[in-house]
Amino acid sequence: MEEEISLRELIEVLLKGRKLIGIITAVAVILSVVVSFMMSPVYEARATLLANPIGSKQNKEITNSNDVLDTISQYPEMTIETYKEQFLNSEVVQATIIDLDLKDSEGNPMKIRSLRDKVTLEVVDKTNLIRVFVKDEDPEVAAKIANSLSENFIKFITRMTKRKGEQAVQAINEQLEATKKMLDEEAQKKRDYLKNAKDIEELNQEIVALRDQLTVYKQNLIDTDKQIHSDLKSLEALENSGIKSTNINIGAIKAKIQLNEVQGITNTNNTNNSSDSEQDGQVNTSRPSNTQNNTGSNMTIGQEIEFDVSNSSVLEGAMLAAHRTQMETRLIQNISEKEVLEQKIEEIQNRLTELRATLATEEYKYNEVMRNYELAEQSFQAYQAKKNEAEQNVAADIGKASIIISTSAVVPDVPSSPNKILNIAIGFVLGLMIGVFVVFFKSYWENTESK
Repeated sequence: MEEEISLRELIEVLLKGRKLIGIITAVAVILSVVVSFMMSPVYEARATLLANPIGSKQNKEITNSNDVLDTISQYPEMTIETYKEQFLNSEVVQATIIDLDLKDSEGNPMKIRSLRDKVTLEVVDKTNLIRVFVKDEDPEVAAKIANSLSENFIKFITRMTKRKGEQAVQAINEQLEATKKMLDEEAQKKRDYLKNAKDIEELNQEIVALRDQLTVYKQNLIDTDKQIHSDLKSLEALENSGIKSTNINIGAIKAKIQLNEVQGITNTNNTNNSSDSEQDGQVNTSRPSNTQNNTGSNMTIGQEIEFDVSNSSVLEGAMLAAHRTQMETRLIQNISEKEVLEQKIEEIQNRLTELRATLATEEYKYNEVMRNYELAEQSFQAYQAKKNEAEQNVAADIGKASIIISTSAVVPDVPSSPNKILNIAIGFVLGLMIGVFVVFFKSYWENTESK
């Protein structure tokens, strides 16, 4: 059966061992006082930096050649956390050791790690402030270290950006030379093309002229085709009425008709031929020089035909026969003209097709040559601009522009450690806890032995 320990028994144990607890606590307090007075005082100097992040492409994905150029030529990206990590860079710490001629306890130059152990950095939440804490037994040395580290860090940022800028200038120069060579090659291609290529403007003008000519020919073809159909219908009507071309000799009045002049007379004028004949005594018609044979006649084109107009009905028939001959002549001419027009239209269309194909080819070549030249020129200008930007970065003192010593470290008057009151309090609490533990352990040991 387990024994139950009451609170009264615990208190009785503590009361019986109160002397031992007091002695142990007193010893702990005395030791903490001794240690506090034996420890060398350590002073803490503090400097504050105001840092501005640099780098215009933060968190931006590089997607094209312009972004690549920007990445090459821009300042290295620096955030507040980057500043904090770079503050204790070996180059910065070593420069501070040299500037202040810091020595260790043996008189040798201080190690970089030893100096780093003296420094603590803190970024103030939601600000661009970086606090630099430096601890040292000498308050003046602590202040000098804090200020020297801050100044050397600013110089380090400037040197780093200059090195980055010099590398960028070198890289851009290499690309600039390659781009310049490409631009010269494209410029030579452009000159060669413009020297040997067909003039696009002349091709366009020729195409426009041929289109206009084709329009005229097509309209003439339409008109000719209409005239052919009209003559065919008229001839069909005359054929149905029994009017045929024939030689007619009438005794009283003779009229001379030059059949080679009939072509100039229209259908409207032909309806008035009888009255014109009575006034003038002759009708002039125009025909080609070849011979035209008509049904029921052996009339030769260009010959003179004599008509006897003593009988009006005979005269009317003769005039209708002459009119039919005129239409037949015109029909033959129109058919020939139609064939010529169709042939010319086909030739012009073929020429237009050829010219359009040539124009399309020349425009494609021209656009390709110009596009390649413009791209090469744009690339060269872009690299030239980025080179100037990188050279400006090299010349700029970016360290002083991006980092400002907001508060310089001053020599501290009061040591930050040891804290004697705190040490005594810690010694008291620690001694009290040890004393209580010893008393309980002693009571437990005695009780177990008696049983």
